[in-house]
Amino acid sequence: MAKRKENQWIPSGGVLAVAVIAAIVAAVLVNVYLGYVRSGYERGSQAFLQLKRDVAKGKPIEAADLEAVRIPKPLLDSGAFGKAVKVEDRDSLVIKKKTRRKMYQGEFLFYHDFLSDTGVTALEPPPQGFEMLTIEIKPEPLLQPGSYITIRGRFDTDADPKKERIEILDVLFNVQVKAIGGSADVVEENKKASGTIQVVLRQSMAKQLQQVKEIMASKSFIVSMTGSPTGAGANEAKFDPAVLALIEKKAPPPAAATE
Repeated sequence: MAKRKENQWIPSGGVLAVAVIAAIVAAVLVNVYLGYVRSGYERGSQAFLQLKRDVAKGKPIEAADLEAVRIPKPLLDSGAFGKAVKVEDRDSLVIKKKTRRKMYQGEFLFYHDFLSDTGVTALEPPPQGFEMLTIEIKPEPLLQPGSYITIRGRFDTDADPKKERIEILDVLFNVQVKAIGGSADVVEENKKASGTIQVVLRQSMAKQLQQVKEIMASKSFIVSMTGSPTGAGANEAKFDPAVLALIEKKAPPPAAATE
Protein backbone atom coordinates (compact mmCIF):
# COMPACT_ATOMS: atom_id res chain seq x y z
CA MET A 1 0.00 0.00 0.00
CA ALA A 2 1.41 3.37 -1.03
CA LYS A 3 2.28 5.74 1.81
CA ARG A 4 0.24 8.95 1.70
CA LYS A 5 2.38 12.03 1.40
CA GLU A 6 1.63 14.56 4.18
CA ASN A 7 0.89 18.16 3.23
CA GLN A 8 3.72 20.24 4.66
CA TRP A 9 1.42 23.29 4.99
CA ILE A 10 -0.94 21.57 7.42
CA PRO A 11 0.51 21.48 10.97
CA SER A 12 0.52 18.30 12.94
CA GLY A 13 -1.74 17.86 15.96
CA GLY A 14 1.03 18.74 18.46
CA VAL A 15 2.07 21.88 16.61
CA LEU A 16 -1.55 22.98 16.29
CA ALA A 17 -2.14 22.55 20.02
CA VAL A 18 0.94 24.63 20.84
CA ALA A 19 -0.27 27.37 18.46
CA VAL A 20 -3.70 27.44 20.09
CA ILE A 21 -2.20 27.69 23.58
CA ALA A 22 0.15 30.47 22.44
CA ALA A 23 -2.80 32.38 20.99
CA ILE A 24 -4.74 32.04 24.26
CA VAL A 25 -1.74 33.21 26.31
CA ALA A 26 -1.26 36.18 23.96
CA ALA A 27 -4.93 37.14 24.30
CA VAL A 28 -4.71 36.98 28.10
CA LEU A 29 -1.56 39.10 28.11
CA VAL A 30 -3.19 41.68 25.82
CA ASN A 31 -6.22 41.89 28.11
CA VAL A 32 -4.00 42.26 31.18
CA TYR A 33 -2.02 45.03 29.45
CA LEU A 34 -5.16 46.83 28.33
CA GLY A 35 -6.54 46.59 31.86
CA TYR A 36 -3.31 48.04 33.22
CA VAL A 37 -3.40 50.92 30.71
CA ARG A 38 -7.09 51.55 31.43
CA SER A 39 -6.56 51.64 35.20
CA GLY A 40 -3.59 53.99 34.79
CA TYR A 41 -5.66 56.23 32.53
CA GLU A 42 -8.49 56.41 35.07
CA ARG A 43 -6.15 57.03 38.02
CA GLY A 44 -4.65 60.10 36.40
CA SER A 45 -7.83 61.38 34.75
CA GLN A 46 -10.67 63.64 35.92
CA ALA A 47 -14.33 63.56 34.89
CA PHE A 48 -15.90 66.82 33.67
CA LEU A 49 -19.37 67.80 32.47
CA GLN A 50 -20.03 67.99 28.74
CA LEU A 51 -23.26 69.02 26.99
CA LYS A 52 -25.19 66.26 25.23
CA ARG A 53 -27.36 68.75 23.34
CA ASP A 54 -27.73 72.47 22.64
CA VAL A 55 -28.99 74.65 25.51
CA ALA A 56 -30.55 78.05 24.80
CA LYS A 57 -29.37 81.19 26.59
CA GLY A 58 -31.14 81.67 29.92
CA LYS A 59 -32.49 78.10 30.00
CA PRO A 60 -32.03 76.11 33.23
CA ILE A 61 -29.55 73.27 32.85
CA GLU A 62 -31.06 69.82 33.38
CA ALA A 63 -29.38 66.53 34.23
CA ALA A 64 -30.42 65.18 30.82
CA ASP A 65 -28.35 67.94 29.16
CA LEU A 66 -25.11 66.64 30.63
CA GLU A 67 -22.79 63.68 30.48
CA ALA A 68 -19.50 62.85 32.16
CA VAL A 69 -16.32 62.73 30.06
CA ARG A 70 -12.95 61.72 31.51
CA ILE A 71 -9.94 63.81 30.53
CA PRO A 72 -6.48 62.18 30.69
CA LYS A 73 -3.74 63.64 32.87
CA PRO A 74 -1.60 65.11 30.03
CA LEU A 75 -4.51 67.35 29.03
CA LEU A 76 -5.20 68.24 32.66
CA ASP A 77 -1.59 69.34 33.08
CA SER A 78 -2.02 71.80 30.21
CA GLY A 79 -4.38 73.88 32.38
CA ALA A 80 -7.14 73.97 29.76
CA PHE A 81 -9.62 72.39 32.19
CA GLY A 82 -8.68 74.45 35.25
CA LYS A 83 -12.13 76.13 35.37
CA ALA A 84 -14.19 73.31 33.86
CA VAL A 85 -17.00 71.93 36.03
CA LYS A 86 -16.20 68.61 37.68
CA VAL A 87 -18.80 65.85 37.79
CA GLU A 88 -19.06 65.98 41.58
CA ASP A 89 -20.27 69.61 41.38
CA ARG A 90 -23.17 68.80 39.06
CA ASP A 91 -26.04 68.55 41.54
CA SER A 92 -24.92 71.24 43.97
CA LEU A 93 -23.73 73.92 41.54
CA VAL A 94 -25.13 73.29 38.06
CA ILE A 95 -28.56 71.67 37.90
CA LYS A 96 -31.39 74.25 37.49
CA LYS A 97 -28.89 77.08 36.97
CA LYS A 98 -29.46 79.30 33.90
CA THR A 99 -26.90 79.59 31.12
CA ARG A 100 -25.26 82.94 30.43
CA ARG A 101 -25.20 82.27 26.68
CA LYS A 102 -26.35 79.76 24.11
CA MET A 103 -24.34 76.58 24.50
CA TYR A 104 -23.80 73.81 22.01
CA GLN A 105 -23.62 70.03 22.05
CA GLY A 106 -20.10 68.79 22.77
CA GLU A 107 -19.03 71.87 24.75
CA PHE A 108 -17.51 71.37 28.17
CA LEU A 109 -19.22 73.35 30.92
CA PHE A 110 -17.18 76.01 32.72
CA TYR A 111 -18.11 77.82 35.93
CA HIS A 112 -18.53 81.13 34.11
CA ASP A 113 -21.06 79.63 31.68
CA PHE A 114 -24.00 79.69 34.09
CA LEU A 115 -25.56 82.04 36.61
CA SER A 116 -25.94 81.63 40.34
CA ASP A 117 -29.30 81.94 42.10
CA THR A 118 -28.71 85.69 42.42
CA GLY A 119 -28.44 86.10 38.64
CA VAL A 120 -24.68 86.75 38.56
CA THR A 121 -21.95 84.51 37.20
CA ALA A 122 -21.41 81.54 39.51
CA LEU A 123 -18.16 81.52 41.43
CA GLU A 124 -15.79 78.61 40.99
CA PRO A 125 -15.45 76.75 44.32
CA PRO A 126 -11.96 76.90 45.86
CA PRO A 127 -9.73 73.83 45.48
CA GLN A 128 -8.95 71.48 48.34
CA GLY A 129 -6.97 73.20 51.08
CA PHE A 130 -8.05 76.70 50.06
CA GLU A 131 -10.78 79.09 51.23
CA MET A 132 -12.69 81.91 49.57
CA LEU A 133 -12.72 85.05 51.71
CA THR A 134 -14.72 88.23 51.48
CA ILE A 135 -12.46 91.19 52.21
CA GLU A 136 -13.69 94.65 53.05
CA ILE A 137 -11.74 97.25 51.06
CA LYS A 138 -11.64 100.92 50.31
CA PRO A 139 -13.54 100.95 46.96
CA GLU A 140 -11.28 100.92 43.89
CA PRO A 141 -13.17 101.93 40.70
CA LEU A 142 -10.68 100.34 38.27
CA LEU A 143 -10.81 96.90 39.87
CA GLN A 144 -12.15 93.97 37.82
CA PRO A 145 -12.47 90.22 38.49
CA GLY A 146 -9.20 88.57 37.49
CA SER A 147 -7.08 91.59 38.46
CA TYR A 148 -3.96 91.03 40.54
CA ILE A 149 -3.57 93.30 43.54
CA THR A 150 -1.39 94.19 46.49
CA ILE A 151 -3.30 94.41 49.77
CA ARG A 152 -2.28 97.01 52.35
CA GLY A 153 -3.57 98.02 55.75
CA ARG A 154 -3.39 100.86 58.28
CA PHE A 155 -1.55 99.89 61.49
CA ASP A 156 -0.60 101.57 64.74
CA THR A 157 3.11 100.82 64.92
CA ASP A 158 3.94 102.83 68.05
CA ALA A 159 5.22 100.60 70.84
CA ASP A 160 3.85 103.02 73.45
CA PRO A 161 0.19 102.13 74.10
CA LYS A 162 -0.47 105.75 75.08
CA LYS A 163 0.70 107.04 71.70
CA GLU A 164 -0.40 106.38 68.14
CA ARG A 165 1.62 106.23 64.96
CA ILE A 166 -0.47 105.13 61.95
CA GLU A 167 1.42 103.61 59.05
CA ILE A 168 0.25 101.97 55.85
CA LEU A 169 2.01 98.62 55.48
CA ASP A 170 2.03 95.97 52.77
CA VAL A 171 0.08 92.86 53.79
CA LEU A 172 -0.28 90.51 50.81
CA PHE A 173 1.25 90.44 47.34
CA ASN A 174 0.12 88.68 44.12
CA VAL A 175 -3.52 88.25 45.15
CA GLN A 176 -6.00 87.60 42.35
CA VAL A 177 -9.49 89.05 42.68
CA LYS A 178 -12.04 86.29 42.03
CA ALA A 179 -15.13 88.46 42.37
CA ILE A 180 -16.25 91.96 43.31
CA GLY A 181 -19.24 92.34 45.57
CA GLY A 182 -19.91 88.62 45.15
CA SER A 183 -20.04 88.77 41.34
CA ALA A 184 -17.49 87.41 38.88
CA ASP A 185 -19.00 89.53 36.09
CA VAL A 186 -17.08 92.44 34.61
CA VAL A 187 -17.92 95.64 36.50
CA GLU A 188 -19.49 98.25 34.22
CA GLU A 189 -18.03 101.75 34.32
CA ASN A 190 -21.33 103.34 35.31
CA LYS A 191 -21.67 101.13 38.39
CA LYS A 192 -20.36 102.22 41.75
CA ALA A 193 -17.27 100.36 42.94
CA SER A 194 -18.00 97.75 45.59
CA GLY A 195 -16.56 97.79 49.09
CA THR A 196 -15.93 94.03 49.14
CA ILE A 197 -13.94 91.58 47.05
CA GLN A 198 -13.63 87.80 47.08
CA VAL A 199 -10.20 86.14 46.99
CA VAL A 200 -8.98 82.56 47.34
CA LEU A 201 -6.15 81.79 49.76
CA ARG A 202 -4.62 78.73 51.35
CA GLN A 203 -6.41 77.94 54.60
CA SER A 204 -3.35 78.81 56.69
CA MET A 205 -3.03 82.18 54.94
CA ALA A 206 -6.74 82.90 55.32
CA LYS A 207 -6.37 82.47 59.07
CA GLN A 208 -3.33 84.76 59.12
CA LEU A 209 -5.21 87.43 57.17
CA GLN A 210 -8.01 87.35 59.74
CA GLN A 211 -5.38 87.80 62.46
CA VAL A 212 -3.98 90.78 60.57
CA LYS A 213 -7.41 92.37 60.40
CA GLU A 214 -7.73 92.10 64.20
CA ILE A 215 -4.65 94.27 64.78
CA MET A 216 -5.36 96.86 62.06
CA ALA A 217 -6.23 100.43 62.96
CA SER A 218 -8.95 100.31 60.28
CA LYS A 219 -11.00 97.26 59.32
CA SER A 220 -10.94 98.13 55.61
CA PHE A 221 -7.98 97.08 53.51
CA ILE A 222 -6.44 99.24 50.79
CA VAL A 223 -5.80 97.61 47.41
CA SER A 224 -3.74 98.63 44.42
CA MET A 225 -3.70 96.92 41.05
CA THR A 226 -0.51 95.26 39.81
CA GLY A 227 0.56 93.47 36.66
CA SER A 228 0.04 89.74 36.28
CA PRO A 229 2.94 87.94 37.98
CA THR A 230 5.28 85.89 35.81
CA GLY A 231 7.57 82.94 36.42
CA ALA A 232 7.14 79.66 38.29
CA GLY A 233 5.14 80.17 41.49
CA ALA A 234 5.01 83.94 40.92
CA ASN A 235 1.21 84.00 41.00
CA GLU A 236 1.04 82.59 44.54
CA ALA A 237 -0.05 85.06 47.21
CA LYS A 238 2.69 86.00 49.67
CA PHE A 239 2.61 87.82 53.01
CA ASP A 240 4.98 90.65 53.81
CA PRO A 241 7.26 89.26 56.57
CA ALA A 242 7.00 92.54 58.53
CA VAL A 243 3.23 92.09 58.93
CA LEU A 244 3.64 88.50 60.09
CA ALA A 245 6.15 89.72 62.66
CA LEU A 246 3.63 92.34 63.76
CA ILE A 247 1.05 89.61 64.36
CA GLU A 248 3.50 87.79 66.65
CA LYS A 249 4.38 91.00 68.45
CA LYS A 250 0.79 92.01 69.13
CA ALA A 251 -0.52 88.52 69.90
CA PRO A 252 -1.82 88.19 73.47
CA PRO A 253 0.45 86.23 75.82
CA PRO A 254 -0.46 82.58 76.40
CA ALA A 255 -2.71 81.91 79.36
CA ALA A 256 -0.88 80.92 82.51
CA ALA A 257 -1.06 77.25 83.39
CA THR A 258 -3.32 76.42 86.31
CA GLU A 259 -2.31 73.88 88.87
